[in-house]
Amino acid sequence: MLVPVSSVRWSEVGGIWAVVVLTGEVDRALASRLREVMDALIAKDRAQIVLDLERVSFMDSAGLGTLVYGMRRAGAHGGGLRLAGPGEQVRGLLELTGLGGAIEVFGDVPAACRAPRQ
Repeated sequence: MLVPVSSVRWSEVGGIWAVVVLTGEVDRALASRLREVMDALIAKDRAQIVLDLERVSFMDSAGLGTLVYGMRRAGAHGGGLRLAGPGEQVRGLLELTGLGGAIEVFGDVPAACRAPRQ
């Protein structure tokens, strides 16, 4: 089931992983909406979250901050945060900041949902 939420939507197709699909630019406006969606999932005991970044064209520091926020919130509730399908710009940003070593990154959503928890 996909639920549209602006440029963020989530799906239950990931089994135990709640898949959040992002589109466009992950900037301050979208980052606040993404926090709301992640908080809502965690409140529903869905703290294992995969962010599908395949359709993200750009991410700024607000987006990075939201990734850290999601990683910490999900972890505090016994879950985790994974990234799936980030493009070149996002991968470069993750590498530049070192965040790619702190958050698990996968090529696509199926791989992120299949992989065992680290």
